[in-house]
Amino acid sequence: MRIAIVEDHSLTRTGIRSSLNEQQDISVVGEAETGTAGLKLLQKTKPDLAIVDIGLPDIDGIEVVQRFRNALPPESDIQTRFIMLTSYTQERMVLAAFAAGADSYCVKNTKFELLLEAIRMTFERQSWIDPAIARIVLKHAQQAASLSSVASEPQIITINALDLEQATILEADPLTNKELEVLELMVQGYTNNQIAGQLYMSLGTVKVHIRSILSKLCASDRTQAAVLAMRAGLIE
Repeated sequence: MRIAIVEDHSLTRTGIRSSLNEQQDISVVGEAETGTAGLKLLQKTKPDLAIVDIGLPDIDGIEVVQRFRNALPPESDIQTRFIMLTSYTQERMVLAAFAAGADSYCVKNTKFELLLEAIRMTFERQSWIDPAIARIVLKHAQQAASLSSVASEPQIITINALDLEQATILEADPLTNKELEVLELMVQGYTNNQIAGQLYMSLGTVKVHIRSILSKLCASDRTQAAVLAMRAGLIE
């Protein structure tokens, strides 16, 4: 696994590099401390995965990801995955990061074991969300639902920051208000049995809703479903 690190704090960058180099299946191909240098590094090394800090001194990590993605030709087979590493947990920054193309989101005070878990999951084309970020997703969902809910009509979720296939599937069959309720509890880490008890559903009904959510979001698991929902602001 070839990894690049873009982080302006030297101690954090050195610590991550040293810890990663101890892993037999990981090679750190380069590091940078500014957004401009980080973008050049990414374009030169084309790593499997990049750990990018949002709070860089020149251009922020979100713009680095956007520029890298946008510079790739349509026929490119480069599949660099991104983990945003930051001390920020504000809703605006979280949603902007995922909209920019981040695959996972990790706060800086996370233990290395969890960062390593995030790296391995992200490399395997899954997504990892720090628990602090999951709470932001839930809060955003609850606020949006309270503003737009209409008792006589089903709640509809529209995902805009998805690829064409995902957007087409969701446009044809959008998420319902009940599926949003299930998704919120999934983000909180509730088990199927707990969701059934919380929403007064049968276990079979919960499983049907979860299968529908994963299908509509083209997600392979619960974490990826939450990431995709977050990436587009969850509710428009």
